[in-house]
Amino acid sequence: MKITMIILSLFSLVSLSACAFKENKASELETLASNYGGIYIFDKKIREEILENERKRRELEDTDKFRTKAGQLKSGELIYTIDSEAIDKLLPQVLSNGCKYYRNDYNYDVDDPDYDFNFDDKPEFAYYEDQFKAYMGEENYKKLRPYLGMTTYYVCEGKKYPIVFATMIDYKVKSYGLFGDEGRGFSFSSISRKSAGGGSFHYFTNGKFIKSDEKYTGQSY
Repeated sequence: MKITMIILSLFSLVSLSACAFKENKASELETLASNYGGIYIFDKKIREEILENERKRRELEDTDKFRTKAGQLKSGELIYTIDSEAIDKLLPQVLSNGCKYYRNDYNYDVDDPDYDFNFDDKPEFAYYEDQFKAYMGEENYKKLRPYLGMTTYYVCEGKKYPIVFATMIDYKVKSYGLFGDEGRGFSFSSISRKSAGGGSFHYFTNGKFIKSDEKYTGQSY
């Protein structure tokens, strides 16, 4: 009985130490995520032009001229179909410089080829990765290993120009202690998956990123 109590006490000490390690590790990454997570905008002027054009397009979608009643839900809410082709003709997704822009409605879509943007697969974007590394610091960049979703870009003469990137930071934390039960067996370590991210806007200004006081609260970006 005495030996069992000693063993349990040792396990408790290991578990407490593991928790402290886990919290410190998570705290470090969460702090970095708070500093560097969020929305990265390479061209503020073009981004604002896109947002304004999209605002006008949404206004058209709400007019009777461009929508047709398609049904009604049990709750009484009406369902409409939008004449997207007519809106595209009247207000195309084209910039004042004549280049077409694209966006993914700000959703992380695992089927989107630009989701989880991997610079290693796109050497033509090495310049943009260099800007992230210069801003975060290469060591922090490696620690965070941020998922970079290119949400907005435009194309001119076949070349793609990123405008907005959204970050999502996912990492694993290994904890040490006594885990499991008699049925599935015991283990002295456990790996849990965590996600962290900040809500700030970072604007590329005069050749470098600058963190803005503006916070992302779920609105279009």
